[in-house]
Amino acid sequence: MRRAICSGILAVSAILFIVMGILVTMFFSQIIDNFIYKELVLKVGGETYEMWRKPPVEPQLKVYFFNVTNPRDFLQGEKPIFREIGPYVYNERWEKVNFTWHPNGTVSYQPTRTYFFNREMSYGDESDLVQTLNIPLVSAADQMKYAVKLTRLALGSMLGVLNQETFTVRSVRDLMWGYNDSLFKLAKDVMPPENVVPHDLFGLFVGKNGSASDGVFTIATGAKSMSNYAIIDNWNGMTKLPFWQSEQCNRIIGTDGTAFPPELTPNTTLHMFNPELCRAIPLVYYKDVVHNGVAGYRFGPPINTFDTPATNPDNACFCPPGTMERDGNCGIKGLFNISSCKFGAPMAVSWPHFLHGDPKLVEDVVGLNPDINRHGFFLDFQPKLTIAMHATARMQINLMLSKVEDIKQVVGLREMAFPLFWFEDGIDKLPDDVSQKLKMVAEMPEAARAGISYSMFGLGGILLFCVALMIWKRMKSKSYGAGGVNNADVEFEKRTDAVTVHKTNGKSRSAEDSDLPR
Repeated sequence: MRRAICSGILAVSAILFIVMGILVTMFFSQIIDNFIYKELVLKVGGETYEMWRKPPVEPQLKVYFFNVTNPRDFLQGEKPIFREIGPYVYNERWEKVNFTWHPNGTVSYQPTRTYFFNREMSYGDESDLVQTLNIPLVSAADQMKYAVKLTRLALGSMLGVLNQETFTVRSVRDLMWGYNDSLFKLAKDVMPPENVVPHDLFGLFVGKNGSASDGVFTIATGAKSMSNYAIIDNWNGMTKLPFWQSEQCNRIIGTDGTAFPPELTPNTTLHMFNPELCRAIPLVYYKDVVHNGVAGYRFGPPINTFDTPATNPDNACFCPPGTMERDGNCGIKGLFNISSCKFGAPMAVSWPHFLHGDPKLVEDVVGLNPDINRHGFFLDFQPKLTIAMHATARMQINLMLSKVEDIKQVVGLREMAFPLFWFEDGIDKLPDDVSQKLKMVAEMPEAARAGISYSMFGLGGILLFCVALMIWKRMKSKSYGAGGVNNADVEFEKRTDAVTVHKTNGKSRSAEDSDLPR
């Protein structure tokens, strides 16, 4: 009886262990994911929030300038010859400030970046001189391209009075952070309000150092759903931009680039909104990568991101107003015209050295050699949390030249993209403690799930084996017991027969004795 009860308990336990193993296999990952997602939610005091607010990384900005070595020959029709100088390296400190929390699960903030010149890692000092085009002058001339002749002549005379020349020589510091320019100051006084630049100095990064110039972002905290985690709800109170030709191109989508929704797959398309570009850049899967033992995915922009509508129809709505009607085309492959959102300045962005652009862009100049390894744009993500383990965002700024009559200061300029500088911004690696946490998040849940489920299945299997063994022994024991009774009966019958024979023999012998004569 005891053995039967013990076998039943073991059988029930075995079944329970196997069922638990099945449940762990099916639901353990989901339980762990829910726990991780809860920790990802942006909330004051949370570890994720603190890392997002002030990332524990060491980003760097590296700037390369294109120094023109033959300005006179260029104005006489020769190709411009460029000597790339750089990098000029700046350590960065990223921080988000001015938070406002909303009851709909969103938060508003302003991102800031502070730059510190790193002389040791730089090619030279910020006092190094660079010869390049006079950007305010070229921009002013471009504004008058379609004006009447008298207006153009008047502008030429004014530029002469201001001693403005086609080329200028400036220090890296001036080009980066701004310098006083008489034409730029005058333009602020005469330009329409919508085209007035909100700075007193002219510089490529003026107003960017330590300020919240990128505007106010409002994003989802993840409290409502992880599917829209860090996704922009609005920027500066707007859900769409006013610069482009359709709602599709004016959409403000994606994230600010510092966080993305978790569970990244090779089929995912991410979007990163950049106020400087006045658009969102798509990011698609490139290949698998490994950083510090952590597996990840490399994502980057599609190579047709800056293609013309002829090869990328989605870019048709990015054409500046009137371009198609006036010129019959929408730029050239590899350039993205941002004049619509840069106060009318004839500026365009491209990948460094015109990577993925029309070959004509490189053929028109001397000194540029596109290389995907040196000039590509990519981010390497840990897919579980979609955290960037390595990021290299590279971009080039170009001045779009055109032929303008009757202004002597720009005589010799012709239709072409004139590269000014390119930069690389990002992080080389994560701190060791953050990398270890990512590795733990990537490996431990699956290892724990496998270990627990295998243990459950193993224990259940062992117990079932024990139950089967006990049953087999019990059946064998019964079989032996039944065989012992039959043998005893046979032995008993043998003994009974022997006694009977003995008695019978005794009686016969007595009878024989009685017949003898006395």
